[in-house]
Amino acid sequence: MRVERRFFPDRTRILFFDLEYYVPPEDRARPTLSGMRFSPHVPSHRLLGGAFLTYLPMLDRVASRHAFWTWSHADEAAMLRAMCAHLQAEWKPYADPHQEGTPILAGIGIGHSDVPCLAARIAQHGVMDPVQAHDLLYGCRQLDLGVASFGQFALNHPYFAYPKTKRQLYEKYADGKRIDPGRAVWDLCDRGDHAAIEARCREEVEDALAIYRAMCEAKHRSDAGLKRLKQLRRRLEPAAP
Repeated sequence: MRVERRFFPDRTRILFFDLEYYVPPEDRARPTLSGMRFSPHVPSHRLLGGAFLTYLPMLDRVASRHAFWTWSHADEAAMLRAMCAHLQAEWKPYADPHQEGTPILAGIGIGHSDVPCLAARIAQHGVMDPVQAHDLLYGCRQLDLGVASFGQFALNHPYFAYPKTKRQLYEKYADGKRIDPGRAVWDLCDRGDHAAIEARCREEVEDALAIYRAMCEAKHRSDAGLKRLKQLRRRLEPAAP
């Protein structure tokens, strides 16, 4: 029997998250095409952990905050198992056969960095069955703020669009707030300052939510302005004879 599925917006869950990485000194000048020094496929490079925030957009409310760090677990594999268990729990509201949709993974640069890193390290450690891991991560919709925001920036060429950097997002949506580059985490890790790494990561996740809200508010203002212009144009148009 065919079950009719519907999308219930009030059940939507957006998972803002950020991961932190460590690159050893000998690889910090490693030449790469993009300039990204960390690679999940280099054994000496480490995934330190990350912070997650579950946001309910229809209620504009944070439902939960969680963090997972290697120094709080036996090893990286144990930490990844805890992360996967958390993501599986976030899928539970969508288990209803009548519920359409998926959780949304959100953040800055997650599409080319964080999600592929998780997929690679989960596979390397054999944390989950590869098919289940793929469904868990890539079954989620992705909201990469650097990509989603490009339409709110001026286009200097009618057909040229490019994902925005973290710095550009902070300048436009976070009052130009300055943050240290990701490589600052390497020095903190060398000094064993785990508390500073955790605080930095939490702050970036909260910032991502604030930027998302600011993007939505900018869109609402833009829509309202266009609506007023259309109403004004209708009033100024000469009446048909």
